[in-house]
Amino acid sequence: MNIKEIKTKYWQKKRGTVGDIVTDLDDIEQCYDTIFNTVKGEIPFKPDIGTNIFEAIGEKPKDAIQIAKTIILKEFPKQEPRAEITSINTSYNENGKIVITVKFQSKLTKEERRKTYYV
Repeated sequence: MNIKEIKTKYWQKKRGTVGDIVTDLDDIEQCYDTIFNTVKGEIPFKPDIGTNIFEAIGEKPKDAIQIAKTIILKEFPKQEPRAEITSINTSYNENGKIVITVKFQSKLTKEERRKTYYV
């Protein structure tokens, strides 16, 4: 897509590509990915970007899930206000990783999507 063809003010370079962009719900999802995979303080001039999701590691299983869920419910809406979380499910997989499935929707278009993260 040519930059002159973009019909929204919200867009960014698509991660892992050269010249591709993401808009709308794809842009929101990529922002969520960045928030989840960035440790707070890791970006020098944006120290509030990210999560401290690693705080859940090493806790008792029930506590770890609650910590991870609480962090997501606090940080995603604060850092990406264009979307709202409509549901969040947490569990453990067979390898002992926390599985977090976030269902979210664009506040503007009401389009929904699910994204799964692993801790």
